[in-house]
Amino acid sequence: MHNVAVPAARPLARQLAEIADSLGPVMAPVDQRRQLDDLCATVRIATGAASVSIARLDGDELWYEAADGRGGAEVIGLRLPTSRGIAGYVARTGQSLVVDRVEADPRFARDVAERVGYVPESLLVVPVTDAGDDVLGVISVLDRTTGAGDPLAVTSAAARVAAPVLAVAGAISRLGPLLVRAVADAVEADEPQLATALRRLAAETDEPAAEVAEFAAVLAEVRLLPPAAQRTIGRMLRDAITLATPRRRW
Repeated sequence: MHNVAVPAARPLARQLAEIADSLGPVMAPVDQRRQLDDLCATVRIATGAASVSIARLDGDELWYEAADGRGGAEVIGLRLPTSRGIAGYVARTGQSLVVDRVEADPRFARDVAERVGYVPESLLVVPVTDAGDDVLGVISVLDRTTGAGDPLAVTSAAARVAAPVLAVAGAISRLGPLLVRAVADAVEADEPQLATALRRLAAETDEPAAEVAEFAAVLAEVRLLPPAAQRTIGRMLRDAITLATPRRRW
């Protein structure tokens, strides 16, 4: 069995590498981390806050992707269950919260704040949602003061800008496991084309992972076209992404 599977896996591995090369510039057209860091800095300045962070919802956890201000370096990379803290409550409910005395709120996770080295007195947390109102993450504003604008309005505007960035980050995080599963499925079924396995996986997978698998299948098919056709389709995809990316309005 192993002697048959290894040769079959080699062309599939090449297809996998080619898809990965294609997905890089398509799915990550900008430096996502830099864009999220810039958003945090802008919100912090506009609200006069001590710190601002952005966390992406990953299953039942919040994964802190970017931050600016006090405790920012320590919070990046932190993963917390949505069952904990005020931010977790916002992620679960999709409801914005303004808490002026966090110590009096039973949802406040003081141990987490102490771990990152900054315990705030107040919190403003806004959900980041997609067009279907599904929560993609949260923006947390710690100890806002008299900034240049209304804190809730500024943070809500930032959430709209962050939404497509977090959506792309989530899609990329799901892509790796999907591609590995597709290769394993193709080897087991003795299927030489990765696109076929990806489409089969898309039909068996729930959204939004199914959309990622279908998109990867399309790219796998594009890689089989002549180079001139690949370049044309690549330009069309980049133009479509540029048109679909919202511009900042504040």
